[in-house]
Amino acid sequence: MNEDVESGLVARYSVVRALAVIGDGWTLLILRAAFHGTHRYTDWQAELGVPKAVLSNRLERLVEAGIFRKVPTLAGGKRMEYHLAEAGLALWEPLSAIFRWANRWSDGATPDALWFHHTVCGHDCDLVISCDTCAQPLTPFNTFAVSGPGAGLEERIEAHSRRRANSASRHGEKYLGSAEVMAMFGDMWSSAIIASAFRGVRRFNDLVAYLRIPPLVLSMRIKELLALGVLKRKSVEDSERYEAFHLTRKGLDLFPYIAMLAKWGDRWCGDQSGAPLVFNHRTCGHEYKPHYRCSVCGGRVNRSEITLIGAYS
Repeated sequence: MNEDVESGLVARYSVVRALAVIGDGWTLLILRAAFHGTHRYTDWQAELGVPKAVLSNRLERLVEAGIFRKVPTLAGGKRMEYHLAEAGLALWEPLSAIFRWANRWSDGATPDALWFHHTVCGHDCDLVISCDTCAQPLTPFNTFAVSGPGAGLEERIEAHSRRRANSASRHGEKYLGSAEVMAMFGDMWSSAIIASAFRGVRRFNDLVAYLRIPPLVLSMRIKELLALGVLKRKSVEDSERYEAFHLTRKGLDLFPYIAMLAKWGDRWCGDQSGAPLVFNHRTCGHEYKPHYRCSVCGGRVNRSEITLIGAYS
């Protein structure tokens, strides 16, 4: 482990930057409600049962991050409403990936069912993550990343309290289908481990060094991800024998979520140095930004053209 890692510096990674903003159970539930039209503090509290101090903290953080903007209520006075700003509206892509995965993999789900309605073509559809250059599907196997202009080191970001996340799981299970789904998407470390696995970081000690995650926390999260079935253990014989953690088919289906998190983090959590990673599509040989296409008509899908119809929409 080098001196930079020892000092608490980690590699810049837009996914982790994005997770520092939305990788929290209460934040996800607040955002979900916002996309369904909730704007007022009292309405969030009544709908979600979120403690007042937690709700105030999360709303303020989302305002600071540029996801919400405060506007006076129509009644006037000092009361404010919270409306999704441009950065908040752009979260429809990673949030759609969460809802897609929850509908596909939660207990009792039908994997081949359709969870979205495309108003342009009028059909129920799946969202296919695609290359913005050639329009062909993107997968973990036909894409790769190289260091970008913003590559380097930065201070490790602290995760939200897991105790708060557990509280959100108890209150919000009905919104995402299971406590396990909430525990994964509503926990920064769990999603960061999955993202690191897509980057090829699979050994325990390498994950500790790459994420600067406390070993005990990493051990607990890996245990949960193994139980959830998104990771599996694999013994590797190289110059030495060691245990690695690989993504299962269920875990590989998290690729759209991680890809859209990286896209959002590059756009809204970056700085003037540029993206830390540049993503390339082997099929067409070009750099890409992911976007969604309709599985039926093949057309590019925008936020205003899609309706959620899944069980946990």
